[in-house]
Amino acid sequence: MIEFHRIENTDNPYFTHLYDLYTGVFPKYERRSWAGLDMELNKEKQFCANALIENHEFIGLFNYWVFEKFYYIEHLALAPKFRGKRKGTIALEIFKELASIPIVLEVEMPNNSEAIRRIKFYEKSEYKVISHYYAQPPYEGDGFLIPMIIMSNDIHFTNTHFEQIKDTLYKKVYRFIEPNDRGLDD
Repeated sequence: MIEFHRIENTDNPYFTHLYDLYTGVFPKYERRSWAGLDMELNKEKQFCANALIENHEFIGLFNYWVFEKFYYIEHLALAPKFRGKRKGTIALEIFKELASIPIVLEVEMPNNSEAIRRIKFYEKSEYKVISHYYAQPPYEGDGFLIPMIIMSNDIHFTNTHFEQIKDTLYKKVYRFIEPNDRGLDD
């Protein structure tokens, strides 16, 4: 059975495995630096970094945020030798069973076969594409907003509360303030 092993600091024995997979799978603009991840682990109680463990072996990572009205899955990835064996689906099922509120996640636009495959993976686990426009802010420093898709296991909640969800992600996850929120004129 897959277990979620919470990582609360970089001294955790699974942290190196998590970080190596994290940097190997996600492009720089879709993740934090070592220092950024270390800061989240030490200071942000709403952020939960997890090593996925099966039979005492690291098989992947599952990072999420706990907010008042929804969970946000930030990163899910499996080590190469465990891909294609339903481990990601099982991890999502376990998480969904534990979640008492809606779950939201971001995926890349369907511009290539990998992105299309990822969207279908989540759709098979009963996540639906939300039709609102969304762009991911940079994790650290300056950068461009990247068009992404929001998916959720509760389409009604997510459609009804989209602006609140977006605002929460921007402020809490990315610490990003939109130009209009800075007091600038249009």
